[in-house]
Amino acid sequence: MTENTRSTIEQEVTRLIGEFPGEAAFFARNLTTGEEVGYRPDRVMPTASTIKLLILAEFFRQADAGLIDPEEPLAIIPEDRRGGSGILKDLSPTVSLGARDHATLMTALSDNTSTAVLVRRLGRDRILASAREWGMADTTASFTGTEREYGSSTPRDFVRLLTLIDADAIGSPAACAAIRDVLVTQQYHDQLARYLPYSPYAREGAQHRGPLIVRSKSGFSSGASGGIRTDAGLIELGGVRYAICTMNKGSDDRLFGPEHDGAILNGRISRLVFDAWQPGEEAAGR
Repeated sequence: MTENTRSTIEQEVTRLIGEFPGEAAFFARNLTTGEEVGYRPDRVMPTASTIKLLILAEFFRQADAGLIDPEEPLAIIPEDRRGGSGILKDLSPTVSLGARDHATLMTALSDNTSTAVLVRRLGRDRILASAREWGMADTTASFTGTEREYGSSTPRDFVRLLTLIDADAIGSPAACAAIRDVLVTQQYHDQLARYLPYSPYAREGAQHRGPLIVRSKSGFSSGASGGIRTDAGLIELGGVRYAICTMNKGSDDRLFGPEHDGAILNGRISRLVFDAWQPGEEAAGR
């Protein structure tokens, strides 16, 4: 990415955000070249469910350290049951899943009940201690409540975490590979992947046929300050890999439709970065 390209991206992002009714920030790091681009990357923003990426990383850190068995059955107690996104709220209250299954549901369907189960088992304080150890200085969470009370972070913090996951620097290489395998199961692709030539169905289990692979965790919520949309992930195509996080809040749209202006904004920012860093013919899907 030349300085001219970076300047063009930043100018276009500034224009897009200027047309958005709320606040927004993003950061991206090319893991192949080391280049970076962003807009207010240290702005602390509500994370919505993207904070579950941190829980996922801590789960596999503890599994790698022998502190939890990925196949360990984790029962759902009444205090774990949550509304919002997910499927467990609609299943039998006696259902019991293995720990890794909860981690997958938390990621793939953003299941709030599985999230509560894992936070209880892993320990909120331990999760946040790992965030500090991983350099996420501006990240905090209660995993309850709304908006910033639930979780807050910055685009730079999430890209820092994704960079460590990509570099096999959280536990063993096998643990980091397991994190990446779960991230590819996400089923919400209306933000980072919105305008990319990506097929979420071109995979069997954790094996995606590509050529474009997206490993991400999105978030969406609504509160007193308006709609919130966040997404953080690893994008790979043609030997080029990069980490990106986009965050916004304050949309007048408090609903959850596919044409939400916050999701569209994050998708447009994602496409600008994609076009700057990916090979032309492969990026065009040819």
